[in-house]
Amino acid sequence: MLDEVRTPRLVVAGTASNVGKTILTAGLIAAYKARGMTVQSFKVGPDYIDPAYLAHVSGRPCRNLDSWMLGEGALRQVLAQGALGADLALIEGMLGLFDGRGGSPDGSTADVARIVKAPVVLVVDVADMAQSAAAVALGFKSYGEPPKIAGVLLNNVRSDAHRRSVEDAIWDIAKLPVLGALPKIAQLDIPQRQRGLLPVTENKEWDRMIGLLSEMINRDVDLDLLLRIANKAELVPLVPKKIFQGKPASGPMVRLAVAYDDAFNFYYPENLELLEEHGAKVVPFSPLEDAHLPQDAAGVYLGGGFPESFVEPLARNGAMAESIERAYRNGVPIYAECGGLMYLAQSLEDAEGGVHEMVDVLPARVTMRPPRMSLGYVDVTLTAPTPLGRPGAVARGQEFHFSTLSPVPASVPRAYSVMAPGGVARAEGYLVGRALLSYVHLHFASNPALARGFVDACAEARRR
Repeated sequence: MLDEVRTPRLVVAGTASNVGKTILTAGLIAAYKARGMTVQSFKVGPDYIDPAYLAHVSGRPCRNLDSWMLGEGALRQVLAQGALGADLALIEGMLGLFDGRGGSPDGSTADVARIVKAPVVLVVDVADMAQSAAAVALGFKSYGEPPKIAGVLLNNVRSDAHRRSVEDAIWDIAKLPVLGALPKIAQLDIPQRQRGLLPVTENKEWDRMIGLLSEMINRDVDLDLLLRIANKAELVPLVPKKIFQGKPASGPMVRLAVAYDDAFNFYYPENLELLEEHGAKVVPFSPLEDAHLPQDAAGVYLGGGFPESFVEPLARNGAMAESIERAYRNGVPIYAECGGLMYLAQSLEDAEGGVHEMVDVLPARVTMRPPRMSLGYVDVTLTAPTPLGRPGAVARGQEFHFSTLSPVPASVPRAYSVMAPGGVARAEGYLVGRALLSYVHLHFASNPALARGFVDACAEARRR
């Protein structure tokens, strides 16, 4: 691992949500790739869905830069890990530029831009404004102690005349250059779902949209000037304590079955990389399509996703449910997050009231009726021995789900103390034999010892 990050980089920030950050970032990635450049994408915050769109375009895993879950030191190491071998790093912001946790800028796009020392390009949706866009740009430029806003990208311009009037006003009032402007094209709207964008695995139009986007970006954005701005990013020093060691663990590898298909695909890349560094061989499998777990799997990792959207084929695949249930009975360590927990429950009731039998490891039922959103960051402290580690281990993560779990019997041990910032601790993390199930998505880079603990648990189970 290098001691500093030199890769040219830009933050693509917005004035708010839904102004076109994902579309513009994806288009920039495609346009620079067409020039023969290797582009690494990043996403501010804990989101899984937007990063999947950017990863699909770049051909490289998109990494989350979340200053609350990771802290500054680990965040910079995640930046360095992703930027290896890249000619350019493009960082898509979240929400509005200054929107952070609890009404403060902590964890905001501006906060991350400061940590990674990157210039900011501000996306402004001008569909329903003209000269007022200059006031918006000036406000963002003047707010508090902002990061360096290098210029503005306009989205949804109505005509060439509209663009010229907005561009002139922004330069006259805010003294910021307009670096590009995209017209309003309905075909470029990404469909929405209750939890945000439609997942890229379900968006059959995305490849076609990317081709159109790349052409528009080449025509309507000053790519050369943007690249010169990215090259002005300062060097980012790294802390001496390394998260990534850069080499796999010595000794025999353990085969770790990782659920990965349309129903389960919410994983932070660092979680899988840290597992591999500590001796796991990640073996993907599909609960939707495969009949059994991979051969000789010493452990199972079921991440989040949308099992409720694929509940019928999951319920029909009884062979896979039996394979996982058999592994559970045989003492194979299982770690399940959010969607994984839902799949390992007794049943899942869909939004229409249909009840579908699931794997039945956790003695509780999940329902999508009525949808109740649970959203937020959490601190997690282990309170019992688990496949991830011993009592006292701490980590950070986040919850985001619309399902509800029926009361879990008191006889099922709780292995987590979970506390939202400023909240009250509650018991969660259900321990059923060697299976650990939780609604929390943990980021292993907040405590890499969790990855080592899981691999050690798998190795011990294999020896037994």
